[in-house]
Amino acid sequence: MTRANKALVVMVIGVLGLWGCAQGPANSSSASLERIKALESKCTKLEDDYRSVASARDQLRKRLATADEERARVQQELNVRQGVMKERDDLKVQLAAAQGQFEQFRKNIKTLLGQAESAAAGPAGPPTASTDDEAAANKS
Repeated sequence: MTRANKALVVMVIGVLGLWGCAQGPANSSSASLERIKALESKCTKLEDDYRSVASARDQLRKRLATADEERARVQQELNVRQGVMKERDDLKVQLAAAQGQFEQFRKNIKTLLGQAESAAAGPAGPPTASTDDEAAANKS
């Protein structure tokens, strides 16, 4: 092979290489345009999904805050009710003690009335003559 032949072969290979490189992006440019459009639509879909998830997150945070406030209010009411129930139980104990004292007082009153009636009935007897003489002397 002569130098001219070698140079011709190198030039043919170079021209074919340039032609191949020039053809590659032209055919793949429509494919890459389709890929870019697909990626853009995917990106848009992901952005929409992100917005909807962020909105749902915000709504759930609001619901959580509302639920926390409700729980705190219910806990406060429960504490108040427990305080009222404790006070009620204390009053029941006090009432039971007062009823016991009243019953004891009533029994003591009955005992004292019985003693007073028996004392009043015991010394009473027929009037004596000396009492009548003193009454007549006092009248004059």
